[in-house]
Amino acid sequence: MKTLIFIWAITLLIDNLLPLVLARFYPNYIHKEMALSVLGSRQSPVKWIYNIWCIISGIVFCIAPHALYLEHNCGLAMAIWVLLAIYGIGCEIISGVCPLNENRQDEDIITKIHGGSSAIGFMALLVVPLLLALLQLQTTEFIIGLISLLCFVAAFMFFCFFVMGEKEKFSNTVLRYGGLWQRLVLISCYVPLFDVILTIEFLSKNSVQFTLRGRNEIFIK
Repeated sequence: MKTLIFIWAITLLIDNLLPLVLARFYPNYIHKEMALSVLGSRQSPVKWIYNIWCIISGIVFCIAPHALYLEHNCGLAMAIWVLLAIYGIGCEIISGVCPLNENRQDEDIITKIHGGSSAIGFMALLVVPLLLALLQLQTTEFIIGLISLLCFVAAFMFFCFFVMGEKEKFSNTVLRYGGLWQRLVLISCYVPLFDVILTIEFLSKNSVQFTLRGRNEIFIK
């Protein structure tokens, strides 16, 4: 389980840092205006790197949350695992396999598959902080649960901004910065996941220390 947690943590970090690096090699790419998937579009000079990473990240999201289920072994933990797997398949794996066409006038079936799977994956991820909050509040992790709940509210608000920004009537407002709202949604959803990773790691260390202490007491007696 410790290996899963480590891989998951590294994946979350790379998910956030890789676009910042790749954008340097994509002329005229603007973070606040352009979606992350544009980095993997068929016109992108960094498409291979971005899309291969998306597939790898998606596989990790399908497997690594199993550690959360092992820790809690309940229906909520299973639901979170399933939702994160849907996100990994929809937003990561399928997006990597079916890159969009940056030219919206030439939209084809691959671009439609990309858009549909991304929308489903994004919606699944959006629910995760809420379920995590419920799980954490049930296990008396009140502060962490409150953080997850606030992250859910923030993610939902930013997602609304992201959707509204697609409307033509908001094209001259701050809502047009779709890239910014998408990134804020992801950050809001990823923060509770980092909390989960740190909590599991902390509980794992405490469990080991408790076991060793018990063995020492038996040995002394």
